[in-house]
Amino acid sequence: MQTVKENIDSRHKTQVEVEPSFQTKSPLMKDIYQKVKSVARLDKHLVLIGEIGVGKKSLAYAIHRNSRRSKGPFHSFYCMNSNEEEFKEAFWEQVSIENDHLILRYNVLEKASNGILYLNKFSELNTAFMLNIIKSYIHGCHQLFRYNLATSPRLIISISQDSFQQFIKTEVWGKLLALLDPISLMLPPLRERREDIIALIETFIEEVRISEPNWNRLGITDDAKRECVAYRWPGNVRQLKNAIFQGALLSQGSLIEQHHLPFSMNWQLPYQDE
Repeated sequence: MQTVKENIDSRHKTQVEVEPSFQTKSPLMKDIYQKVKSVARLDKHLVLIGEIGVGKKSLAYAIHRNSRRSKGPFHSFYCMNSNEEEFKEAFWEQVSIENDHLILRYNVLEKASNGILYLNKFSELNTAFMLNIIKSYIHGCHQLFRYNLATSPRLIISISQDSFQQFIKTEVWGKLLALLDPISLMLPPLRERREDIIALIETFIEEVRISEPNWNRLGITDDAKRECVAYRWPGNVRQLKNAIFQGALLSQGSLIEQHHLPFSMNWQLPYQDE
């Protein structure tokens, strides 16, 4: 029998995970959601800035769902662990001859045509790679979509909060502004919107109940809730979600108590794809 974590993971293998829908009480997030509604309609390139686990990819997908490109693809490229060959295959111009015709391809651009190309952890690349991707995107769009640039992929670029201050001092930031003219949105960490922690906990518990019908009585004690609200959550929403899932396992699907919450876990490893 699969564990609750395996069951939930398997449901998301063929789709992008979206942060659960709930009524936010945080003024910061209300402002973000309001901006997202406007930004989604503008069809401009975006830069999303935030800490690991804060929900940049979820927000990018929400923008996609609320844009005119919602019927097009949402293609995510994970920059951090890709090697040079993968970058060349994804972004560089590929030329081949088929039936005596010269065929020009840009793999990633074609996969995201008329949709969104999400560059996950873009700021973790070295400067040369970042510049190459920007140049390849612009050149490829003019090659493939020169007769209808509106069908070229809309870029959403993920930048780590930790590296942002250094990133804006590089020539890459200048190139981004000059060539792509993006809108920038900064997402607040969970510790700055503690008003939402209880609602998130309840949402994650409901996810577990749906995934594991035998655990339909799963709950959490008031002491455990208070512990969650007081904790700083360096891994943000994703760390909280993981803590609730692990708490559900350790409590055998009954009542999550303080000692079931894995605050000492190494939270970085499960969150590489944020």
